[in-house]
Amino acid sequence: MDIKAFLLLVVNTLVCLNCFSQREAFYFPQEEIVIDDCANAIDKNACLNLKIEGEVIDILEDLFKNRKQEIDTLKARITFELNDLNQINEQRIYSYINDKKINKKFYKELNSRISDLHVLRVDNKKPVTYRPQYFLNFDYLSHNKQLTKIPLDSNKIFKGGVIEKPPLFPNQPRIDNLSDRRTFNTKIQQHIGANFIYPKEAIAKNISGKVSIMFYIDKNGNISKIRTKGPSLILEREAKRIISLLPQLQPGTRNGVPARIPYSIPINFKL
Repeated sequence: MDIKAFLLLVVNTLVCLNCFSQREAFYFPQEEIVIDDCANAIDKNACLNLKIEGEVIDILEDLFKNRKQEIDTLKARITFELNDLNQINEQRIYSYINDKKINKKFYKELNSRISDLHVLRVDNKKPVTYRPQYFLNFDYLSHNKQLTKIPLDSNKIFKGGVIEKPPLFPNQPRIDNLSDRRTFNTKIQQHIGANFIYPKEAIAKNISGKVSIMFYIDKNGNISKIRTKGPSLILEREAKRIISLLPQLQPGTRNGVPARIPYSIPINFKL
């Protein structure tokens, strides 16, 4: 091999090492929302994150004025999507703070403020088939009603829209997110119906009610960390048994990478 050919091979190899595959290009660069207040910002994502964090702190400081007892570590979690007009979909905003006494007021006020943000444009716009979600996380230490920000893990830092694909049952084909979720939920219900046994002890004691079940579908499609909450341990054990019988699933993904996905569903026990 002559020197020119060798150099060309090296250059081409280096270029390919630094380029995205076609699959990766679907996810990166991530979709980026540009709001009015961030039109001239160098980092639009950081600006949006800072804008929403300002609203979070403003609401928390107001709620803390009448809070007699405070929790040591506050964790704010926010998820939202855009609608067909590229504005924030007020029906798809989910906010949460891990303080039960202020959570209801917190999420109502924050959701209202987020829905009022005006989007100028969306950069790196992705196909509507898999509409990206936006996840923001803010952690604080609270002391004497003062908040001190806790640095986040790198995987929780806001970098733009995330394309999340839900887990699927074995042999379930992917169509689009909405159809996939509906089919998955239907198959979960069918699984519950096929494996449901009303505990004899619960029948004898006339125990009925709703059991809420929370679990994770891990990166390999396995069910893990099943948690239950219901009117009786007898019913909770049966609900856990049913969910533990789920087959190995196709894992969900975030930006094309298998990810651990939380899932929750109620089972109603009626006599």
